[in-house]
Amino acid sequence: MANRTFEGLLLAFQFFSSIPVHKEIAMKKPQVTAMYSLLPVIGLVMGGAASATAWLLRDATDIGPLLIAFVIASSLWAMTGGLHLDGLADTGDAYFSYRSKARRLEIMGDPRIGAFGAMVLIFAIVGKIIVFAELIPYVSLIALAAVPVVSRIGLSVLSATAKPAKTEGLAAYFQRLIDRRRLMSALSAWSLLVLAIVFTFCGWAVALAFLIAAIIATIGYKKWCDKNFGGVTGDLLGAYAEGMELLLWGMLLFFV
Repeated sequence: MANRTFEGLLLAFQFFSSIPVHKEIAMKKPQVTAMYSLLPVIGLVMGGAASATAWLLRDATDIGPLLIAFVIASSLWAMTGGLHLDGLADTGDAYFSYRSKARRLEIMGDPRIGAFGAMVLIFAIVGKIIVFAELIPYVSLIALAAVPVVSRIGLSVLSATAKPAKTEGLAAYFQRLIDRRRLMSALSAWSLLVLAIVFTFCGWAVALAFLIAAIIATIGYKKWCDKNFGGVTGDLLGAYAEGMELLLWGMLLFFV
């Protein structure tokens, strides 16, 4: 059991981060279930790195908030290897083509970026830097670190509950291997832990806002994917991760 859990953690880093994992790991039901169960660990590493960077540059240097925001955002994207940004750009190209579901999936599979994908990408990049610049002088570092964890919990829930838009591809392959009962139990524990920490250090209002926003956004995004794409793909899951982080960090502006 411990070995399978460790292999699942390595798979999580291998597929959802740019951290190199030089090991061949079996992708069977226990390992894939553990991978999604431990996906919040990726968020914890990212959130911890973002908070540590914010604390160091904000309190130990005279660097302005805009440059700090750029450094934090760049480090977060570097830790994912731009994987979720790529999914966001592909989603933008596909959705704003206003074609059929089948044609949208074809456009999403095109490695080239179009005008709409570029515009969505610019909006997301600039938006996240601006939000960070506004948050850095005032935000609780615990709240800052919690956002990527909440995003990865939602990503795992979406991966387990949404139907795949395609029968082929890694996202569909992984979905067929997930033990949903075990995964949802693990994600429930993660959710309670994060809510308890945020409640303790940031207050009930922030914890409640995180919970409500994550639930509504995840359900709404799932329905949007079903309506426009016939389900989810790896790119749509990546777009969800980026969008959820921007939503939650932006929401923190109301509490600083």
